[in-house]
Amino acid sequence: MDLFNLRSRASRKAGAQRRTSLWASAVLCASLGGGLATTACATASKADAALLTAEVLSGRADMVSGGSTLLGVTLPAGVPVDSLRFTVDGVPAKAQVLRSRDQRVEALVSGLPVGEHQVRVASTNLPDTVAQVVVRNHPLWGPIFSGPHLAPFECRTREAGLGAPLDANCSAATRYDWFYFTAGGERKRLAAPLGPRPADLASTTTLDGRSVPFIVRVESGTLNRAIYRIAVLDDPKAAGAWNPAGWNQRVVLRFGESTGVQYNQGVNSVDDVFKTTDFDRQSITALARGFAYVGATLNINKVNVNDPLAAETAMMLREHVAKHYGVPRWMAGLGGSGGAIQQLLIAQNYPGILDGLMADASFPDVFSTAMAVSDCRLLQRYFAHSPPTDEVRRAVEGHFKDTCRNWDAGNADAIVVTSGAVQPACGLSDPQRIYHPVRNPQGVRCSIYDVNAASLGRDADTGFVRRTLDNVGVQYGLTGLRSGAITVEQFLDLNEKIGGYDQDGEPATARTVSDLTALPRVYELGRVGTGSGGLSTVPIFHLRPYAEPAGDIHTAYNDIKLREQLKRANGRFDNQVIWTLPHPALGPLLGLDPAQQQALVELVRQQAVARLDLMTAWLDALSADPAPLTPDKVARLKPRDAEDACWSATDRVRHREPATLDGPGVCNTLYPKTPSPRMVAGASVADDILKCRLKRIDLADYAPAVFTPAQAARLAAVFPNGVCDWRQPGIGQSHATRTWVRY
Repeated sequence: MDLFNLRSRASRKAGAQRRTSLWASAVLCASLGGGLATTACATASKADAALLTAEVLSGRADMVSGGSTLLGVTLPAGVPVDSLRFTVDGVPAKAQVLRSRDQRVEALVSGLPVGEHQVRVASTNLPDTVAQVVVRNHPLWGPIFSGPHLAPFECRTREAGLGAPLDANCSAATRYDWFYFTAGGERKRLAAPLGPRPADLASTTTLDGRSVPFIVRVESGTLNRAIYRIAVLDDPKAAGAWNPAGWNQRVVLRFGESTGVQYNQGVNSVDDVFKTTDFDRQSITALARGFAYVGATLNINKVNVNDPLAAETAMMLREHVAKHYGVPRWMAGLGGSGGAIQQLLIAQNYPGILDGLMADASFPDVFSTAMAVSDCRLLQRYFAHSPPTDEVRRAVEGHFKDTCRNWDAGNADAIVVTSGAVQPACGLSDPQRIYHPVRNPQGVRCSIYDVNAASLGRDADTGFVRRTLDNVGVQYGLTGLRSGAITVEQFLDLNEKIGGYDQDGEPATARTVSDLTALPRVYELGRVGTGSGGLSTVPIFHLRPYAEPAGDIHTAYNDIKLREQLKRANGRFDNQVIWTLPHPALGPLLGLDPAQQQALVELVRQQAVARLDLMTAWLDALSADPAPLTPDKVARLKPRDAEDACWSATDRVRHREPATLDGPGVCNTLYPKTPSPRMVAGASVADDILKCRLKRIDLADYAPAVFTPAQAARLAAVFPNGVCDWRQPGIGQSHATRTWVRY
């Protein structure tokens, strides 16, 4: 399943007309400098019976990076490999044949300058035949399509154990470390990879059934200004040579959690490759079975909340693996929370980089999730002055007790421009560089919007990045009013005082008004989840460790939110699987003893491994089937056991039933899904309207609640232009996204 490659083929035969073609589908590019102009980068049809063919195997031909590309060359029968000659723009090129089998050659062509080049392949045995590929090379530190580099940007190579940066782009020399595992599961450093094997070295059996020493090599380096780590089984035999015997040709790319704004490279370590939690040991499982396990700092959402940049980094990682390890059979994403956001948006907007998604504790995107965060913060501010009962709070917030409080405490600063969401001072070493409206108005602004200037654009008058945040017309607590959980007086007081945010993200008395230019951009460019783009043809497999009664911000309705978007965009959602399991944090609430609580840990751990097995079977089947990738194919080849289910906490029994927002069923009884404040205000489960369209107030809409004339006048004063009409699409909203956009 080579979804990712853009291949080109050409041949020239004496006396015949030259024919050049690309057999990938058209790629749409966008220039955002003066609007959304769309042009076709490349289109073509399959070439006719070429004697000698060449194609780019390591990635898209127009998005080569680092000065090298991996070519696949097919030779006519009887033509020897050593007869091949490679040129770049007519000059003999540096090319290394890496693999050769059955007249099929993989060759690494290097020394490519930045820019577009004609790479030609000829054979001394075929003097009249040439295969040609046109490639465009980009710097190893990018950018390729994500837009201008974030600035300022501080290097962290020293903190990551790679020494001082080699240049202003935070580059570092490549480094290799070896580790091994004992039969007891202990990890130790292998100080002499070519020396005698340790007596306590264990062996492992790969997915392909091969028994190999459980030795892991970790490559560390930089690309796209990110620090990457690539871990894979190795049994070193010669200096400087990786032994591929243990690799199963499959890749798991780990995405990091949270959401944050950091103007730096981020930090990871060799130890992070093997990092486990109480119930997540998927890295060790994957490595033991022969998967390559990879990751990079800009694929950690708390470091980089710019998903086009995350997509670009993942693409370059895949290219690097192809060039230096071999073309992967497939690459799947793995990670929760912010790591799920990156996976889902990469698959939606840049299809083919990831072949499968293991998106856990998921949110569909950053900007619509920011609505829930910002609403919670406003509600916390209001309730601090008007303390509610738990019942009133639930009727307004929607979530269980403490969920909104935890949102506010941990993530609400993502909309504030003077501090980062995870680290103070936006991850910069000098806090004096940070924006202040009076002391430093030209300083760096630290919100999720500011680091996404390439897609959102800037207001010409203020110079500030355009913002999509809005709550005009939102009737907080509307569902609670209709149910009788809150009174008309409480409803009016709440909406009179809720307020919004000023241009710096600080609470203000007036409601927040979004930028009307930004709204259509974020939808069309896929910065908000739509369920469209590449999401219809990628397997999506969620694990949802449920802990909402404990105040967990990873609310389970988000899986159904994505499901609704898939259904709306594609008319189906059978490529999505949702498994809900009891989070160990539920143990104390359920009165479980320590042994029972440990059993929950083991349950989640076991099902994480089972999910990896099913995803492997799913992607193996897809990659083995030569038919074009379609939603029907993805559904047809889905493993039988890949179906919605939940597990009860007390007896750990599996219950197979479709995941829904509410309604009857064991799973909804065990694990009720709580709505967001915006859903309580009347929004649908898709919860993707950033700015609602307004309608005139109709007092019949509040029945059975009854307003006195004075209360009706207050309601009109709160909403002078009307209230949200959730039946209509939002302002600027579209339900389809363009893919492979260049900024």
